[in-house]
Amino acid sequence: MSERSLGADRDWLLRFAQREQAPALAALFTIEAEINDSLRADLAHEIAHARLGWWQEELGRLADASPRHPATRALATHARGSSTSPPDLRALIDHAEVTLAAVAFLSRAELDEHLGHWAISVFRAATGSDAPEAERLAASAGPPVRELELLSDFSRHARAGRIYTPLGDPPQDHAPWSTVPLPPEQHATLATRRAELVTALRKAAAQLPAKLRPSLRTPLLWMTFAVDRATRSPTDFAIGRAEEHDTRRLEPWRRTMLAWRAALAISRERLPNPLIG
Repeated sequence: MSERSLGADRDWLLRFAQREQAPALAALFTIEAEINDSLRADLAHEIAHARLGWWQEELGRLADASPRHPATRALATHARGSSTSPPDLRALIDHAEVTLAAVAFLSRAELDEHLGHWAISVFRAATGSDAPEAERLAASAGPPVRELELLSDFSRHARAGRIYTPLGDPPQDHAPWSTVPLPPEQHATLATRRAELVTALRKAAAQLPAKLRPSLRTPLLWMTFAVDRATRSPTDFAIGRAEEHDTRRLEPWRRTMLAWRAALAISRERLPNPLIG
């Protein structure tokens, strides 16, 4: 499988995942990255749909334990070795198709459905557990994690026609949402939403029994990264140009310490500080 970056949070999750889960997690993130490659702006629309069509068939084969791609085969092998069923990732195609279409979300229910498709596929599989508590965590924490991920890069998505906030029916003018920087009203709306999502993730973490936290390290780490990114003050990086290079150089160190401390807390059945508030 490729050595390319699978995304900032995903790369760090792989570094701090349980050793026995890491190969399946790498395969999962590779599948997600391959599907996301179908959404590239430089790809012809018909080619993008053809790629998604192939992956839809391949994820069906994975669910039937007869996949062809190296990454899906790795997931199937891991499932056999752990005496579990292969993960059902077919909802990820629904998520990707809506992203490709760049449709406007008129209501919160529509946006939640889109986020839920990712949660019940990628985030659910990342729990690495068949326990009912893992399924409940995926349902409660997966959508907020994905929404915070999308909101962290809101302007880039908006300029591509993907606006991750409900526009109402009839839809409000989307032009202000594509403005860089965002106008004060839109900025305040997104800030309020981020705070709501942080609260939801902290609530979901608190409801997870302490004895189950070590076995669910990966989703808890993912939730930690999402909350940390959403709550970090923008002024943390509002410094002079002379210091910009040092800040970029120190960022991997900061992420390492955050992940290490979070993983240590989880292994001791505690919640990482960002999930406590």
